[in-house]
Amino acid sequence: MKKIVGIVMSFIFIFSFGNVSFANSLSELDSKVLYNAQEITDIDLLYERAKHGISDVVSKNPDQNIAFVSDAPINGTIKEYTTTQKLLAVEKNGVLEESFKTVSFLVYTEEKSTDEEKPGLIQPRGSKEEEDWDSSKGVRAYSTVKYTRSTNNNLYTYKLDSVSGGWNSYDHGTLIIERKVKYGITGNAQGSGIAVSKSSGDLYPNQNTFDYTAPSSWPALESNVVMGVNTYITLKRQSGTYEWTLHLQNNLTN
Repeated sequence: MKKIVGIVMSFIFIFSFGNVSFANSLSELDSKVLYNAQEITDIDLLYERAKHGISDVVSKNPDQNIAFVSDAPINGTIKEYTTTQKLLAVEKNGVLEESFKTVSFLVYTEEKSTDEEKPGLIQPRGSKEEEDWDSSKGVRAYSTVKYTRSTNNNLYTYKLDSVSGGWNSYDHGTLIIERKVKYGITGNAQGSGIAVSKSSGDLYPNQNTFDYTAPSSWPALESNVVMGVNTYITLKRQSGTYEWTLHLQNNLTN
C-alpha cells in the first residue's frame, strides 16, 4: 500500500512541474519584443540631446518641468532642457508595455556682480545664446524619471519605476550645504479609478548623485496622472553667509 501511495505522489509531483513548464512556455510565446534600445547613461550625452531638442517623445505639456533659483546672491541666467529616450516595447497578451526615461536639466550661470552678498536678478530663460555652466560660476542640476506606459484598447496607464539624478558645480568658491529629493505619484489608480497619492517624503542624499526605486506597491495610474521627482540644493559662498536654492521639478503629466 505504501508503495502505491509513493508512486501516486511521484506522479503528482512530476505532473505539477510539467504544468509550470508548459505555462512558462505559453507565457514566453505570448510575449513579443517590438523595440529594444541601448540605454544612454552618459549624462553629458543626454545633456547634448536635450540641449539640441532630440527626444523620442514630444511633451504634450512643455511646462511640466519647472526650474528656478531663489534668493541668488548675484545676477544669473537660468535655462532648462528635457529629453526622453524610449527604451523598450513589449507586447504581452495583447497589451503593449513601453519603457521610457525622461531626463531634465537646470543650468544656472552666474553673472558678475559688484556685491555678491545681495540677491540678484534671474534673467529670463533664453536670454543668453550659450550658457557656460562648466565655467567657474556654473551649476547644473539633472534628474531622470523612468516609467512604464501600458496600452490596452487605446487606454494608457502609467507606472513609476525609478528616479535618479545629481548636481554638477564648477564654482569652487560655493559649497553645497544641503541636498533634498522628493518623488511620488498622484492620480486615479488603474482599474478602480480611485484617487491615490503616494510620496517618498523628504530624502537627503549625502553625495551629489541619487538613485531610488519606486515601491512596487504603488499602483499604475490611468487618469489625472502626475508622477516624478523634485530636487533641491542649498548653496553657500565659502567667503560669506548668504544661502540660495536651486529647484528642479521633473514630472510626467497626462
